[in-house]
Amino acid sequence: NKTKERKMDKQIIELRKILHNNPERAFMEINTKRIIGEFLKENTNFTVVDKGDYIYAFKKSKGNPIAFRCDMDGVVDKGDVVKHLCGHDGHCAIVCALAKKLSTIETDRDVYLIFQPAEENGQGAKICCDLIKEKGINEIYGLHNIPGFEKNTILLKKGCFACGSVGLKIRYIGKPTHAAYPENGLNPTLSFVELINQLENLNKHLKSDNEILMHSYIGLNIGSDYFGVNGYDGYLNITVRAENQDLFEKYIYQIKQKANLLASNNGLRCVIEEFDYFPSTINDDKCVEKVLDHTKQLKLDYHILSQPMRWSEDFGYYLQCCKGCFFGIGDGLNWPGLHTENYSFPDEIIDVALDLFTSLV
Repeated sequence: NKTKERKMDKQIIELRKILHNNPERAFMEINTKRIIGEFLKENTNFTVVDKGDYIYAFKKSKGNPIAFRCDMDGVVDKGDVVKHLCGHDGHCAIVCALAKKLSTIETDRDVYLIFQPAEENGQGAKICCDLIKEKGINEIYGLHNIPGFEKNTILLKKGCFACGSVGLKIRYIGKPTHAAYPENGLNPTLSFVELINQLENLNKHLKSDNEILMHSYIGLNIGSDYFGVNGYDGYLNITVRAENQDLFEKYIYQIKQKANLLASNNGLRCVIEEFDYFPSTINDDKCVEKVLDHTKQLKLDYHILSQPMRWSEDFGYYLQCCKGCFFGIGDGLNWPGLHTENYSFPDEIIDVALDLFTSLV
């Protein structure tokens, strides 16, 4: 550890702290882009391109382009305050460190560095996929820091690394009436109860023993605090998660189908909205093997995950466009959890992440 502390680049650590103190919400990463762009122009030989919602940097060599991606947005915490509670400040610092390192050596292939907006709502990668297609990038890598694992341990998994997820808001609208005459109205309460029972049965029917397929009940709201008015309008919020992309889509479709059919049978109007859609993050097996090989060559500790992460990561969009690998790096066994008030990015993992990224070029 002392060796790592001496090796840490103070300039990169300072950059990470500056980014940490300037968190911005999805699609509003204006200051973050400026800070990163200025750093790259002043400290590397990479060409920086501002695409509006995001920036990328590149260094040309002999073709066969490879990309590395990081995310810029912060987490919206309670009180509508934005903070870096997920480590995106650290991810950006790692990729900036990569640009600085690669500026001192010759590479055998073109390198693209993508500084992506809006990972937290699952919308940023989708926009940046245009760059993957435009530049003919055929290999991409990304990482996430992960508490609960030994510090600097590389976390790998073939196939699904992180589940797909989506938020569904199912609204039932009935007919208002005085609370003394409920029979004259249409109250959706019992319909929501019936829908919840149907969703539990659907999950049991579709789910196999060894894969993640689940929904979480986020909130149920029906009626109001006016005790003289019978409830007639309400919504059920659920989050759906799955590792298998095809099953994920099937599950969403059947949930919507059941919700609409139940509403129709009970005389209710049904409105369904989707929020924060993330596809499953499906790694390419050969790219995972490549990361594992380099991890071993660098004599880094590693852990092969037995199950995907339940949380979602919009890196899955890139992996629908080209081959690649998304992996984790441990923050420490007792490190505060992501998206919690006590979380901060552990600078000690930057150097290991940099070594592994550099070796993949």
